[in-house]
Amino acid sequence: MRLTAGLACWRPEEPPRAAALKRMIAQVPDVEPGTTVSEGRFSAFISPGIRIESTPDVVVLADEDVTNLDELSSLLGLRRSEPNLFAALYDMEGPTFVRRLRGAFAIALWEARQQRLVLAVDHVGIRRLHYAGDAGSMAFASRVAALRAAPGVSADVDLTSVYHYLNFGYTPAPHTPFAGVRRLPPGHVLVVQDGRATLEAYWDMTYPEHTVSERQSAPVLYSLTEAAVKRALTGIDGKERGAFLSGGTDSSTVVGLMTRTTGEPAHAFSIGFDDRRYDEVGYAGITARHFGATHHTRLVTPDDALAALPRLVDAYDEPFANSSALGTLICAELARDQGVGVLLAGDGGDEIFGGNERYRTDRVLARYHRIPSLVRRGAIEPLVAALPAIGPLARARRYIARATLPNPRRFYFYEFFFAQAGFDLLDPGFRAAVERDAPFGVLDTQFARPAATSELNRLLYLDLKLTIGDNDLLKVTRTAELAGVGVRFPLLDVALAEFTGALAADLKVRGLEKRYLFKRAFASLLAPETLAKAKHGFGVPTSAWLRDHPGFRALAHDTLLSARARARGYLRAGAIEELFRLHRIDPTPYYGGLLWTLLVLELWQRRHVDGRCADAGSMSWGAPKWPPIPPRARTRPGTPGPRLDPGARP
Repeated sequence: MRLTAGLACWRPEEPPRAAALKRMIAQVPDVEPGTTVSEGRFSAFISPGIRIESTPDVVVLADEDVTNLDELSSLLGLRRSEPNLFAALYDMEGPTFVRRLRGAFAIALWEARQQRLVLAVDHVGIRRLHYAGDAGSMAFASRVAALRAAPGVSADVDLTSVYHYLNFGYTPAPHTPFAGVRRLPPGHVLVVQDGRATLEAYWDMTYPEHTVSERQSAPVLYSLTEAAVKRALTGIDGKERGAFLSGGTDSSTVVGLMTRTTGEPAHAFSIGFDDRRYDEVGYAGITARHFGATHHTRLVTPDDALAALPRLVDAYDEPFANSSALGTLICAELARDQGVGVLLAGDGGDEIFGGNERYRTDRVLARYHRIPSLVRRGAIEPLVAALPAIGPLARARRYIARATLPNPRRFYFYEFFFAQAGFDLLDPGFRAAVERDAPFGVLDTQFARPAATSELNRLLYLDLKLTIGDNDLLKVTRTAELAGVGVRFPLLDVALAEFTGALAADLKVRGLEKRYLFKRAFASLLAPETLAKAKHGFGVPTSAWLRDHPGFRALAHDTLLSARARARGYLRAGAIEELFRLHRIDPTPYYGGLLWTLLVLELWQRRHVDGRCADAGSMSWGAPKWPPIPPRARTRPGTPGPRLDPGARP
C-alpha cells in the first residue's frame, strides 16, 4: 500500500527522530520500502511511485495523478519533464497553487526558509491526508492508522466517530476513528507557520444557477463531458486503459466517450451475482454491444466475497461498511488480470446531473407543502395520525411523517437507524458519551454551506461531500490500489462539475424526471435501453449471504456474539440477538445492512486497534485472525434486549 507520512516540529527541542517515523510506518500493513526525507525540523517517508521534488528552499511530497502537467509546464515556460514543477508553482503563487492542479493529489510541502508546512488534497477528495498536532508540532499521513503512533497523539478510538460510523457506514470528514486526528477535507489546504495553523478552502462546488436554455446547455454539457473523459485518458497507454461498467448511465457514458475519443474498442469490466436483484450484467452487456466494447465479466459467488473480506479488512484502516467494496475489488482484479493499469469510473454523475432516485422522491414529498398549511395541519395530519401504524394504511402515515420534516432530515428519513429507532440498542454508557443528533449536525452543516438558491442543489452538494467525498471515492480508490490498478473519475472533472453547478435546478430534475438535460445531451450516444432503465445502484447481496451462506452466517454470529465484541461497550445486552432475530424475519436487506455495519466495525477493531501498538519493535503482521467457520451457524444464548418491529424503522 502507498504511504506518505511525516513530522514537523517548531518547538526548541531537538527535531523529530527517525524512530518516531518508523513507528508510524509500522502501523500500516504492506508498505513497501521507500524513501526517507529529512530537512531540519521536517522528516518524512514516501512509498515508491510518490513524487518528490527538492530545491534549496522547498521539499514537495506529492501522491498525485495530475492530468494537466503539460498545461502547468507551459504556464511556467518549463519542460513537462521538469523535476520541480510543483515547487516552481509554489514559488510563484504560494500554497494556493494547488487550485491549478487537475486530477488526484495529496501534497505535503515543507519550506525551510519560512519553516512552513503546507498540506493539501485535491478538489473532491480522491486522495486523502490526515493530520494531528498543534501549531508547535504536526504529524501527517495518507493513512490514518499511521498517526496512532505519532508523538503526542492519542491512540484512543473516538466514540463520536464510532457513532457517526454506525449511522453513516463511514466516517465523515473531518472526523477520523481516532481521538485528536483529523482528515483534511476535499478542496482544502492546511498551512502551519509561526505558531499558527490555518485551514482554508481553495475550491468548493458552487451553484450560481444561471438562466441558460436547454438548447444551449445540452451541447456544452456533452462537449465538457467528452473533454473530461479525454483528459482522464491522458498518459495512459492504449493497452492499459479500461473502465468499470455497471450498466448504469454514468459508466455507460464513460465507456461510450472512451470509444469515440480513442477510436478503439474500450475494455469494459463488469461483475454479476446469482441474485437477480443485484445483477446488472445484462444492462452492461447492452452498453458493451452498443459501443463494440471488449466486455469482461465475472460472476461473484459468496465464497469469492468471503475469501476477499480479510484483505479488505486489512486495507481499510478505518471502519468502512460499504459492502460494494467487495464487488469493486473483484472487478478491479479482473481488470488487472487482463493487463489493464488504469480504470475510468463513472462515480459522481448522479451528484452533478441529478440522477439519484432520492431526488425524485424528495420532489414527491415536497409537493405536500403545496397544500395550504391550514388544510394540512387542521385536517390531513390529524386524520392520518389516527390511521393504523401497520398494514396498508401505514404508508400514508409514513409519507406525512416524512413530508412534514425539513431537509436534510427529510432526505435522510430512512437512514441513521442508531440515532433514531435503534438508539436504545446502544449501551447506556455509550449513549451518554455521544450526542444523539450528532449525525444530523453533520448533515445540517453541509446542507447550509453552499451558495445555492434551490433545495435540490443543496441536496446535490450534500451528496457530493458525503456520498462521494467520504464514501464512494474511498471505496473505489482503496480497492483499486489493493488490486494494483489506478483509477480516474472523469465525471468529477472540475470544469464539468462547475458547469453543472451553474445550471438551473430544473435542468437536472424537472418535475419527476431525473437527469433531464443529461438525457437530451446524450440521447445520440447511449442505447435507448440505457437511458430508460431505472436507477439500480451498485449493490452486493451481503444481507442475504449473512442469512443464508454458512460461512458468512457463522462469521457474523461468532464475531458479533463473542465476549470480545460485547466488551466494546457499544451495544446493550441482547441488542445483537434482537438484530439477528429481525434479520431472520424481515425479507428486505435492511437489518442485514445493520449487521454488516457492526461486523465490519468489530473486524476493523480487532485488526487495526487490538492488533496495533505504538512500539514498532513489537509489531506482528500475521494474517487477520478469523473466527472458525463451522458447518452451520450457531446462535449463542444472550440476555434478551429491546424488541423492534421490522416495520418500525425510522
